[in-house]
Amino acid sequence: MSSSTSNVPQTYGFVGLGAMGAAMVERARGKGLAVHVYDLNQAAVDRAVALGATAATSPRAVADVAEIVFSSLPTPAIVEHVALGENGLCEGSAMRHYVDLSTIGPTMIRHVAEVLGKSGVATLDAPVSGGPIGVVNGTLAVMTAGPKATVEKARPFFDSFARAVVEISSEVGQAQTVKLANNILTATNMIAVGEAMAFAEKGGIDPTLLFQVINAGSGRSWVSEVAYPNFVVPRTYNQNFRTELMHKDVVLCLEEADRAGVPMWLGSSVRQMWQFFMSQGMGKDDCSRISTVIEDWAGVEPTPPKTRDAA
Repeated sequence: MSSSTSNVPQTYGFVGLGAMGAAMVERARGKGLAVHVYDLNQAAVDRAVALGATAATSPRAVADVAEIVFSSLPTPAIVEHVALGENGLCEGSAMRHYVDLSTIGPTMIRHVAEVLGKSGVATLDAPVSGGPIGVVNGTLAVMTAGPKATVEKARPFFDSFARAVVEISSEVGQAQTVKLANNILTATNMIAVGEAMAFAEKGGIDPTLLFQVINAGSGRSWVSEVAYPNFVVPRTYNQNFRTELMHKDVVLCLEEADRAGVPMWLGSSVRQMWQFFMSQGMGKDDCSRISTVIEDWAGVEPTPPKTRDAA
């Protein structure tokens, strides 16, 4: 490779401009990275273009111009369609590295990697943890499983929004296993912390004081430290992660655990709870809003902080 070619800036491709993907592209553009983007939501594409990204007309069009392509998508089926379907990334002429940031489980990412590998494309399993707020603050954690060369190729992009890149393994799928283990804990904590808060409220305890104590003691978790104090106690319910996505992650975890022969007694109860929230039409609601259902069961009326203070 000539020196003139090696000095050409890396072009990155990105498919999926939802809450996570849009924020990632914004951070990447803030670092001056060249990004070609695609999403079905034209308004999301327009916002990315306003930041200096280049719009593509399909996943294939992204993969025609970018050697490394990232995706952040909501479900395994959508990832499969984008990566392997008609006009998908697999038909692109330039892509040699595919990095999926979604939570889709080890079975699907291994399938995608196997098919793309037949065309000489390396796949990196790279789910993330920390939510949209983590992207915005540049504090996201990325867990990776796949070829070291692809990790290094992706690192400048990761560094634009992540505080930590943890290399789990060279075996694609293992990062998904770690991510699902993380998410079943988060889903469980969302319910457990909600029950603890409702119990304390019923006893006349202000949730703000409750979390000051919990977060100084042994009961603390990300849910008690970040999710509830920031999104539930103020009654904003804007954690920016939909109930249907949490439900999807729980179901994925239980399916993969079943394949592996791992009994999850508590996990099964957690799945039933999230299925109940879905049955109540809460799929599109922010997942933090499940706390209101738990409060209702306890006979507690959700009260904004100012009203509580006035009382």
